Amino acid sequence: MRESTRRALTAATLISGAVAWAGCEGKKQTEYVAGVSTQVRVPRDLKAIRMDVSVGGVVQFCRTYRVYDGKVQLPRSLGQLPSQGTPGPDPITVTVSGYTKEFSETTGNSVFDNCTSVAPEVGNVDQGTRILRRSRQPYVADSVLFLPMPLKYSCFDFLGCEDETKTCKAGRCVDAKVDETKLPKYASDLVDGTGGGCFPAARCFEGAAPAVVVNADDCTYAVPNAPPSSPPQVEGAPPNPFPKTGDGVNVEITYDGGLNREILDRDDQEGFAVPDANKPQQFRLAPGLCDLVKGYGPADAAHAEGVHTSHRITSVRVSGTCRAKGPFQPLCASDQLAAMGVDANGAAPNAASPPACRPIELTPPKAALVVLADDTKNSDAFYKQAPAQTIGLPLSDPAFSNTKIGLSFFPGSGACATPGSFALAVAPEFARTVKVAIQTQFANRSAGDGALLKPLDTHVNLDGALRDAYAFLGKPEYATYYRRAVLVVGNREFDQQRCELTPASQAAAARLTKKVATYVLLLTPNTSGGGDTTSAVAGASELALAGGTLSAYDARANKGVAQNAFQAVVNDLATCVYDVSDPALRPAATDVLTYTNPIDPLASTRTIGFNSACSSEAVAGVGFGVDPTETKRLFLCKDSCDAYRSVLRNAGLYSAQNTMPAIAVPIFAHKEGCMPTPNVTSAVPAVP
Repeated sequence: MRESTRRALTAATLISGAVAWAGCEGKKQTEYVAGVSTQVRVPRDLKAIRMDVSVGGVVQFCRTYRVYDGKVQLPRSLGQLPSQGTPGPDPITVTVSGYTKEFSETTGNSVFDNCTSVAPEVGNVDQGTRILRRSRQPYVADSVLFLPMPLKYSCFDFLGCEDETKTCKAGRCVDAKVDETKLPKYASDLVDGTGGGCFPAARCFEGAAPAVVVNADDCTYAVPNAPPSSPPQVEGAPPNPFPKTGDGVNVEITYDGGLNREILDRDDQEGFAVPDANKPQQFRLAPGLCDLVKGYGPADAAHAEGVHTSHRITSVRVSGTCRAKGPFQPLCASDQLAAMGVDANGAAPNAASPPACRPIELTPPKAALVVLADDTKNSDAFYKQAPAQTIGLPLSDPAFSNTKIGLSFFPGSGACATPGSFALAVAPEFARTVKVAIQTQFANRSAGDGALLKPLDTHVNLDGALRDAYAFLGKPEYATYYRRAVLVVGNREFDQQRCELTPASQAAAARLTKKVATYVLLLTPNTSGGGDTTSAVAGASELALAGGTLSAYDARANKGVAQNAFQAVVNDLATCVYDVSDPALRPAATDVLTYTNPIDPLASTRTIGFNSACSSEAVAGVGFGVDPTETKRLFLCKDSCDAYRSVLRNAGLYSAQNTMPAIAVPIFAHKEGCMPTPNVTSAVPAVP
């Protein structure tokens, strides 16, 4: 046996392990040098690592190291493997696991004390194991190769990858095999970030800006102002494109409302790829990272809509200043320190972090919405754009995840007398489930020049449609839903009494007795079909006021208002009030809420502190409060709610310029001592 010792002179984030082989003839040295890197915050998210080396499934080496001891520690790299005889065909497996529990010689933690017999298990609370990374490769004679082992936040808390032939990459379980022919020869500057080939993150991201969404389905983005990411400006939207910064492409992602940031490699498995060489500034996130943008992974037998991810990507920033960072290119030494949140001496401001800092993504309580759409040819312009834009994009908004949406048409069958005659064309279901059904209904009405639409002079019988919509939302199954609403989309006869009581009187009664709100979207009137424009505007406003939404959305002069109206409904129904799965998880007075502004050039982190005076979203002030009658519920105070909804609105408008769904802006709760480090001064300060 031979013991090889190598001291890696790295800057805070890199820990080297040498896996050494030497032949008995004393020929060239043969080894892999494993560089263990991370961009998570130390010691908040990483306090210890363990390295295991096995050959053919037999453990040859196992040791645990502290990551932080007053400053970031860089343990010796040790390897002990047989040096006699000829190496066999069995693969060499290197496993690195990361922990948020402290390691010491007397820890009492079996994963540290008995590492040769106790395997690390992600999710094991007693162990404190947060991440596991494996690499399998064959013996390579007469070479010293560099084996990167990055501990990326996309794989923190990822379960279900215990098979020793697998590893987690970008939040998915994949084959751990590494193509040894692509590994570079080892050199110290591949580890320590002091060589001339290191990646200067601070300089390369000086002019970074929000990435432009090209295709939300597969997470294809572009550098702002790089063709074809220069769409027309949408009225009211933030500036787009941002100034172009150069001809390269580098990507930084933000996790969990500002908790961690990570600069990606150009690597199609766990970073980003450039799918079209003719469009060098368009890039696509790895499929697993795209899951983390959406908040759910691939469907399986038990999860038809996909499995919720452990973490979320809450912003994607891009810069064209430098050539893309490669997987074998370390961050420069000072940038490594900055990535881990430590100072130039390696000391951390949050050295006393709790042992398990796991953010909680807040989810809105259940809500229900019935959309009533004018089914006459007066509304044909609406149906031509509704499937993809006016309706399609808002239905894709992740905020709608807990909102059931149904669709009905008026005049429908035109039968006023029978309650329930205005049947739902699409029964209420969660937005992701019914999106295609609603889009198909609208697309059918736009096809063939509106073949399914009723004649221009058909009376709409809106009062009958409202009667049935309010009755439907009044069913016992929706009684516990926190918010219920009806959205009327039309352009005439908002005040006509043809089937029941006037629309306004029904809306007022539904608001008072059933707590159902009524929104109104006024479309461009088709004057060839008759109707009084002045009367339509007055009737729409009266109906909205009676329904508790103050005024109608007037899209007569600006079609963009129609999409804004649907986005506003999303915001009202699905934001500023949240539920947790267990009362014990509800944030305490010492905790904070955060979210990322995804279209801010800095992807700024907004923080919201506790306000004991806030008992509903209608209470003026900043901060968050708790519901005194519901132990699982919390609210954003009105000013914080307004600020958050402003970010949502701008994010929606920014996306609309590219005919893309709104960017998700989830809110996260963080326990005391686990808060993100804001990259800018908080715009929503904590309130005692």
